Amino acid sequence: MKLSLIFCFIALILAQDPTEAPAQEENPQTVEPPQPVVQPITALPTNIDTLISGHPLILIEFYASWCAPCKQFAPEYQQLTDKASKHSIACAAYDSQRDPDRYALEKFKISSFPTFIFFIDGKPFQFTGQRSADSILQWMLQLVNGPNPTEILTQDQFNQFLNDNDVVLFYQGSENNINDPNYWTFFEMSKTNSDAAFAFSYLFPIGKPGRLYYYSKEISEKKQFNQAFTKQNIERFLLQNQLPDVPQLNEQSEKLVYSGATPAFILFSSLDEQSIKAEKAFLETAQLFKKTYQFSFAKITDEKFFDQLNQLGADDNVFPKIIAWNQGLKYKYNGPDFTVKGIKNFIFDFRQGKIEKFIKSEPVPDYTQENTYKVVALNYEEEVIKSKKDVLLEFYATWCGHCKQFKPLYDQIAYELRDNPNIVVAQINAPDNEISDVYQPHSYPDVVLFRAADKQRKAIPWKGDSRTVESVLEFVRNNTIVTK
Repeated sequence: MKLSLIFCFIALILAQDPTEAPAQEENPQTVEPPQPVVQPITALPTNIDTLISGHPLILIEFYASWCAPCKQFAPEYQQLTDKASKHSIACAAYDSQRDPDRYALEKFKISSFPTFIFFIDGKPFQFTGQRSADSILQWMLQLVNGPNPTEILTQDQFNQFLNDNDVVLFYQGSENNINDPNYWTFFEMSKTNSDAAFAFSYLFPIGKPGRLYYYSKEISEKKQFNQAFTKQNIERFLLQNQLPDVPQLNEQSEKLVYSGATPAFILFSSLDEQSIKAEKAFLETAQLFKKTYQFSFAKITDEKFFDQLNQLGADDNVFPKIIAWNQGLKYKYNGPDFTVKGIKNFIFDFRQGKIEKFIKSEPVPDYTQENTYKVVALNYEEEVIKSKKDVLLEFYATWCGHCKQFKPLYDQIAYELRDNPNIVVAQINAPDNEISDVYQPHSYPDVVLFRAADKQRKAIPWKGDSRTVESVLEFVRNNTIVTK
C-alpha cells in the first residue's frame, strides 16, 4: 500500500510541465494616488489688484481670522475652490487682519465677513444668497454662462420682443453701459433670474433714462420701478407684479412676504367653517391695505406649514390665526373677531404699536436649588442680559448628541462653581427659545460667558480645543474676577 502511494506521487511530479512557471499571486490593483486639491490663492493688499486683472474669472473671499462663520465655512470654501477650478474659475482668500490700512476693504466696500465678490474681467459682483459651496458655484456659472440681456435698437424689434415673451423687464440706459452701475445690477439679474426676459437700450429711447420697466401680456400698461436700484429691490418688484394681490403662501411668495421690506399679514386657516369665513374677510380687508402692506394666506393641510408655524413659535393648533411679520418681529391675532371690522382693528392696533410682539419660548421654569439654572426666551433678558452676576451659559439642543455627551461635564462645572457668589451657571434649549440677537450660537453645545461688568453684555465664547471640565473652568478663571 505504501509502495503504491509512492509511485502515484512520483507520477504526479513527472506529469508536470517543467517549463511551466510556478503560479504567481495576482498583483493587487494599482491605486492611483489622490489628486492634489487646489488651494485658494492668498490675496494681500500688495497683490489683490494684480490677481483681479490677471484672472478673467476670480472669486475672492474677504474674511477675518476672528470671525466664527468664516472659520465654519473654511472647509467648504476649500471644496468650492477645487470645484471652481474645474470651470476655470480661480478662488482667493483675503484676510482683513493683514490689511491694517483697509485698502481693499474700503475699495470694495466690505462691511461684514465673510463677503464673496466674483470678478468677471475685473467687474465685481457680490454674492448675496445662501452661503454654501454649491450655491456660490451655481451663481458664478449663471453669471458666466447665462443669457445676456437683449439690446433693443428699433421699435419693431422691441414690439417683437414683447410679443415673444410673457414677462419683460426693460432698462432704459442713459449712458454707455460700461460706466452705468445700474446696468450691471440689471445684467446680474438677467443672468440669474429666469422669471422674466431682459432687454435694454441706450441708443433707442423707449422710456426715461435710467429707468426700469415691467411689461406683461396680462396687463395693458407698463409699470415703472421707483426704488433704490438693488438686486433685492428689483426681485421684489418683479414678484409683486407677477403674484396676485393676496397670494397663497408658497416657495415663490415667501420671498416677498418674509423679505422684511414691507410688513406682512399672513392668515393661517384650516378647513372648518370659521376658517372659511375668516379667509373671505381677510381677502376683503387686504384690498383696503394692499398698497401699504403685504398679505398672504395658507391652508393648514400641508405639513410644511406646521413646520413654518413651529419656526414662528405659533404652533398652538389654534386656527384661524393671523401673524403679522415685520423685519423679523412677530405679532399674533387669534381672534375671536375674524370679520372685516375685527381684522381692520388688528391692523390699526399694529400700526399704532398697540400689539405686543410675541416670541417662541418654553414655559418659565420653577427654579429649584439645582446648580444649573434653566433659562428660556421669556426670562432671557432678565436672567442673562440684565443679571448683576457673570453668567456662564450653554446653548444646547435636545436632539444634539454632543450636547448629551457634554451634559455630565457641564453639571460637574456647575457643581465646581456652586460656591462662587459672582457667577451663575445656566443653560438654554436654543432651538425652542427665540432670543435677541445679542449672541447667536454657531453650533451645539456652545458655551459663552456674559460679564456683569460689561455694560454692552458682549458674549465671550469658550474656544477650548477639548470639552473638559478643567478647560471650561480655566476659561472662567481667565475671564472673571472671583472664582472658586
